[in-house]
This record gives sequence, C-alpha cells and structure tokens, in this order.
Amino acid sequence: MFVLVCLLLCVCARAQDQIVVEVIRLQYEQTQTLVVNRSVEYVVEFVPTEQQMLWPARITAHVSAGDVARPVLLTARQRSGATTWQLPYYHEQRLLYELTRTLCPDGAGGDQIDSEHCDGNDALRGFTLHVGSTCATPVEVTLRAEPARNFLIQYSIDSSFVITKTAPLVALYRWLENQDRARLIVSAEDEVCATVSVQNYTCPIVQSIDAMEMIGLRMTVEKSGAVQLSRSSYPYGFLVVAVVRADQRPCRGDDTNDDPDWLIEAALWGERDESQYVATNKTVTFTVKAALSRGQYVLAACVTIAIFLLFYVAFGALVLARRWEPLSRRIGSLAVLAPHVTDGQPSQTDASVSAASPTRRRRDSTATFDSSDNSDTDSDEEPTASPTASPTAPAPTTETPVTTPVATNPLTSSTPVAFTNVIRSTPLVNSTPEGSPEVIRSDALNATTRVSPEVPIPSASPTQLSTSPQATTDSNGRVLNETNVQEAVGNARPLSEVDRPFGLPAELRLAALARRRTRVLRARSDRYLHTLYTVAVFYALPVVQFVAAFQMVMNVSGSLDICYYNFLCAHPAGALADFNHVFSNFGYLLLGALLMIQVRARRQRRVKKPRHEEYGIPAHYGLLSALGAGMMVVALLSASYHVCPNGLNFQFDVAFMYVLAVLSMVKIYQARHPDVNARAHATFGVLAVLIAIVVWGVLGGGALFWGAATVLHVFAVLLLSLRIYYVGQFRLEKQSLFVAARGFQPRSRPLYAARLVLLLIANAVNWMFAIYGLFMQAADFASHLLNVLLANTLLYMLFYLTMKLMHGERPRWYAWCYLGGAVAAWVPALYFFMSGSTDWSATPAQSRHKNHECMVMDFYDSHDLWHMLSAAALYLSFAAMLTWDDGLSAVRRTDIAVF
Repeated sequence: MFVLVCLLLCVCARAQDQIVVEVIRLQYEQTQTLVVNRSVEYVVEFVPTEQQMLWPARITAHVSAGDVARPVLLTARQRSGATTWQLPYYHEQRLLYELTRTLCPDGAGGDQIDSEHCDGNDALRGFTLHVGSTCATPVEVTLRAEPARNFLIQYSIDSSFVITKTAPLVALYRWLENQDRARLIVSAEDEVCATVSVQNYTCPIVQSIDAMEMIGLRMTVEKSGAVQLSRSSYPYGFLVVAVVRADQRPCRGDDTNDDPDWLIEAALWGERDESQYVATNKTVTFTVKAALSRGQYVLAACVTIAIFLLFYVAFGALVLARRWEPLSRRIGSLAVLAPHVTDGQPSQTDASVSAASPTRRRRDSTATFDSSDNSDTDSDEEPTASPTASPTAPAPTTETPVTTPVATNPLTSSTPVAFTNVIRSTPLVNSTPEGSPEVIRSDALNATTRVSPEVPIPSASPTQLSTSPQATTDSNGRVLNETNVQEAVGNARPLSEVDRPFGLPAELRLAALARRRTRVLRARSDRYLHTLYTVAVFYALPVVQFVAAFQMVMNVSGSLDICYYNFLCAHPAGALADFNHVFSNFGYLLLGALLMIQVRARRQRRVKKPRHEEYGIPAHYGLLSALGAGMMVVALLSASYHVCPNGLNFQFDVAFMYVLAVLSMVKIYQARHPDVNARAHATFGVLAVLIAIVVWGVLGGGALFWGAATVLHVFAVLLLSLRIYYVGQFRLEKQSLFVAARGFQPRSRPLYAARLVLLLIANAVNWMFAIYGLFMQAADFASHLLNVLLANTLLYMLFYLTMKLMHGERPRWYAWCYLGGAVAAWVPALYFFMSGSTDWSATPAQSRHKNHECMVMDFYDSHDLWHMLSAAALYLSFAAMLTWDDGLSAVRRTDIAVF
C-alpha cells in the first residue's frame, strides 16, 4: 500500500512539472500580449509579407514585472543561428523591462542558401521566437515585430536615427562598386552619451555594451565622431551599432573628486549614486563620404616637401650670390680678420692669451656658471688673476698700454672678485690710424688675405700694475686719474666706487665679458650639441617603443578612445592610423637640417678666415647647431606622439619644445655674456626637472601640485632674475642676499636700468602666468608650461632687438628678412595652435567636439598647419639669431654694449 501511495505522488509531481507549449503565428507589425510562467512556453512564428522580407526584422519585447534571478527568456531562431535575451536585464546598473533588438538579415556575411539541403522559401519565411520563464508567478509579455526599413545607410546622404537605451540602432552600409575606402561620420545636436560600434556584416549582431568591448571598432560619442574604414577589413560592408549609455560618465568623465563636499555627504547620508542617469533619447546622423585616393596622398606629400625644399633653394641662391662681386657686397658682412700667422709663429692673440695664464688651478666642480671661475682651457681649468704679458707681435708705434688698477671686493677688501679680474685683464687698443686693423669683407677675400700683423694688442705686465690711482699712466706716459681712466676703459668702474654690489662696473661692455679663449668658448658651446645628442637618443628610443605599443593596443582592442585623433581629418596609411599628423612634422626635420648646414657653412668660413678676437660678438656655433638638432628631434618626438596621441604621452610632443625655448634664451643671453653663462649639463639638468614636473602635473595634478608648482615658478624666476641682474655674481647665500638687497635700496640708483626694466617685465609676465595657473588649475599643465617658456623666449627676443636699436645697432637687411618671415609665420602658427583639433585633457568624447574637417588640400587640419608654420617660424627665428649681430663684426668689443 505504501508503495502505491509513493507512485501516485510521483505521478502527480510529474504532472505538475509538465510544460505546456503553445504555438502562435503572428504577422509583422502586430502586437501580442502573452502570460508566461514556468508551466507555459510559447513558440511564436513571425511571418512577413514579401515586401517586409526585404528588410531585417526588429523585435520589441516588454514585461510587466520580473526578477533577474528568474527572468523571461526570449530566443530568436533564424537560419543564421539563434540569439537569446532576457527580461528584465541590467544596463549599466539600471534595471530595464523593455528591449528592442534587430535580427540578423538573411544573407549576412555573404551566406547563400543551399537549396539541396534547405528549402529556400522556408529559410526566408521569417523567424520564430521562443518565450519561457522559470518563475511561478505569471508575467505578461508584450511582443511586436516589424521590418527595419531604415536599415541602410546611403552614400553621401545624411541618415538620421533615433536611439534609446532599450532600442539600439543597427544600420548597414554596402560598398559601392570599385569603392575601397570610406569615411563614416557621426554627428548629433544633443550631448547624450552614446557608444558607436562598427562591426563586420556577419551574425550575430552585437548590440550590448559589454559585448561591444570584444568585437569591432568602438568609440564614445556626444556630438561628433568619425572613422575611416577599408573594404579589405569589411569585405561585405559594415554594420553601425549605436547604443545610448545610461551613465554619462564614459563621455564626461568621473567628476566625483571635483566636488569638495562629496566626502561629507557620504559620511552624513551614505554613499551617493555616482552614475549620471539621463532618461532621454538621442538623435544621431550618419554620413558616409569618400576617402582620399592614393593620388591625393602623393600630391599632398609632394607639395609639402616642395615647399620646405624652397628654403634650401633660397639658401643655395644666397651661397652662389656671395661668389658674385656685385651682390657679395650686399650679402657679405664687414669683418676684421685675425693677424697673419706665419709658419712656426703663433698669432698675436694666442701669444698674449697664452702669456696671460702662466699658472692654472682646477675649477670648482660645483660651479654652474662660467662666471664662477676664470677657466681658460677646454679641460675646465682656470687661470689665476695674473695680468696679461706684453705682445710678441710688432707694433707700428711704440705704445705703453693703459692698465687698470685692481678693484677689491667690497665684502672682503683684500680679495679681488672674479668679475674685476676679468675687467682688469681687458687690453686697451689705442692704435693710430695707420696702425688700425683693416676692416674688410671676410667673404670677399681669398684664403691668403689677412689683416696687417701690425695691429697693436698691448697688455700689462705684473710690474706695471699699481694699486694707486696716481700710478696709472696712458700710452703717452701721462698719469691718469679716476676720471680719465674711466673714459679710456669705458667699461671699468671708477676706483672710488667700491660700494657697488659685487664690484660690478657702471657700464658693461662686451670686452669685459669675453676674455675666454675662442677654443674654450667653442668647446663649451659644442657641449650643448653633444649633450643634446645624448639626451635625444636615450629619450627618443623608449618613446618610439611606447607609442608603438599604444598603436598595437588600439588595433587589437578596437577602442578608438585610446588615441586622441582628429577623426574628421585623420588619413591612415599602412600601420599608421593618422598619417597626415605624422608627416606634417617633416618640416622640423628638413629645416632643422638646413639650419645645421647653414651654421656649419658659416663655421667653415670662420676656420678658413679667422676673425680678430677683439671685434664682434663671439661665435657660439655649437649652441646654434644644438637648436637645429633640437628641431630634428622635435620632428621625431612629435611624429611619435601623433602615432597615438593621449594624455600619457603628451610630454613627448612638447619635451624638446621646452629644450628649444630654453636653449633660445641661453643663446640670446650668451651673445652678450659669453663668459657668464650656464653650462650645458646645468641647462639640461634644469630641463630634466621641468620634464619631471610635467609628468607629475599630467598624472597627479591637483591643488597640492599647482601650489607647489606656483611657488617653484616664482622662486625660480626671482633667483634667475638676481643672477642675470648681477651678471652671474649672485649666489643663494646669506652674504650675497645682503649685497643684492643693498643694490635695491629706495634711494639707490639702479645699477643697470635697462636690465632692470627687462627683469621687471619678465617677472610681471611670469607672475601672471603663475597666478592664472594657480586659480585655473587646468589639466593640461604641459601646454601651460610650454606657453610660459614660449612667452619668455619671445619677450627676450623682443627686448634684445629693442636694446640693439636703442644702442644704435642696426641688423643687416637679411636679418630683417629672417625676422619679418618669423613674425609672419608665428602669428598664424600660434592661431592654429590655439584653435586646436583635439584636447587630450578632456574625455575622448569631449575631445571630438574640437574635431574639424581638413582645411588644406583635404589633407591637413589646423594642427598640421601649426606643425608646418611653427617649423618655418623656428627656423627663421634661429636664422635671425645667427645673423642679427653681423653688423657688429667690425666693431670693437670695448664699444659693444651688454644688455
């Protein structure tokens, strides 16, 4: 009896677990409501008409209630396969009870019906939808199928669609005949966040955010987006899938930390909902346009190269013109050549300089500025403060050189300061007219033409020096007092003015700051070039590897949000996704090489026809060559950055822009302060600190960073200002601070008024930059620092030119041409730089707001124009620095002002 009861109970349980399957046949565009529980399952057959069969089916389902643990399952079965969805479901932490999905059209991916194994009419009859649930509670399910009549995107015709979070858009573009590439452009008026995915025309169609991460190309879009596609990657056409995001943070970023009260709110009211839910639809417009042909690529590249080669043509024409006598007089510069050197006999200059340094001592290894020592050799040795000896070359007249008494340091009355040692050893040439050096054009002479060796270069022996002003005599033997000593020397301070800070003279002349040997200055200048080569190699190689890895990650992942391209004007070529922005840096390479060639040619002329060391501005060709090499490195690093531009590698694009800006200021300062200048290792050490600060600002900027950066900026400017004002004599120590403060007393007259005005203007500009950065705290600190350095460089160039004109110095006509061309290039270049086409400091979707169509030849955008114009502007600016002092080649250094 017990056994019979158990069998009866098992039969009843099985009867309860039986599922009733009902088959329903529905037409397209017909709505049906079903009641589903775990005992009832429906098989719904949707049958289209012949006209409706031309379009893929779009199914819409809605449930009245449910639980994600026991959802309603919908399985669509087609000839191409089966796809299952569930209701309700989570969409970015939002529970949704409705979905709309587009089914895969028949023949997708080139699939053809095999009539031998399948009836073609049955295969195209539509699809079946299986609806079931494991929930015991009945749930109402509303179903509707309709043809997707807006499924196709037409070529060169705007196609607008309305999408929602529950109804993603699916559209197809079929390739035209003989069409190999095309550009897909996405535009919208609203700023609702959406993800656009480009997929192959295959089944199944991925229409969820999570699945999109695994297939095809994708990008976040608010108002603009674009991508260039090729037929080789999408042979049967491409599907465009757009999904509205429930959370706006993928497009607008996570601004939780921007709210200063979020921590207090979390403590008082609990963790807040960080998602930015927007319950709205989005209207997007898709347009497919033609991509550039190979001929357009070649034409744009050839025109670009031809434009930059015109600079080479112009330079070659000037070189040839120097050989033609009528033009050589206008092109060549006046110069005083060095005295003739006979075989086995040193020149006057070498003899006098060699006699000036009988003993040497080691330079302090901690010294940074040349003014901190009296080094006179390439091996960093420095001479003692011994006066110059008598020259070995004969003079046309018998002269006694005027000697300047030794001035003592006002701080330690018994020890001469370094600067007074330099002034004390300055020889004074007081030659007669017939013994004056011959002023000639260096380029118009042959290699054997030299100035008369009878140029007197008198100097003083140790026995001729006297600490008493009354013991000072001129070449005629008359005693000189303090007044006429100052008139004769010009750049030496009056002996009674021992209270001047650091013993500096009242008027600076170049002769007092140009006492190093030519080969010493050349070696120190060349160290800039050698150091730049070393830094460039160790900096550029990891950069190339780094950006190549970024490019591979983007290609593998398919995420177009990794790289910040101007997608509306990004032309791929080979492995490069943005060829035009890489190629537009070619101008830096060509013009940087041209500058190095120009400097090399001038250097060779100086070797063949040496200049007199007492005339003109000392040449610093190593530093000028470093500027040209820096432009070439800029080409490499900027091109590497544009392989995959983003916030993590932006410092690669601007790193050597910092180098060029700093070296430009060093070059301008070095022209009038050849002996008082920063060494190469110190300069590049400062640049290394700047790069480290930029990395900190890019990766971890905030209030703390901007506060520290502002303090460091202001302190560095003040310290550098004191170093410049006191000609390198200031030290960051207590004693120097007291001496420097004494020079700025209210009743004291400025030691150097023009220099003080420059420094006040520079400090005001830098303070404005510092205050602006502190209050704005822009995420793009790298660009902020670049703006600071560029502003200081341009300000210094303007000051240098202004002071030249105020002192009666007139640059040659070709220097004015360089300057005019530089201004004409800088103005539009800075405009295009400020307009920009991307913004890596924003989110990828917001950066696309700045994307714009190509502006020149359908190939270059505003940033490409910035590359080309700034390359020309840099070259012309550096060429102006090379030539703007050519008019001083025949002027004594004792008559050249220092400013």
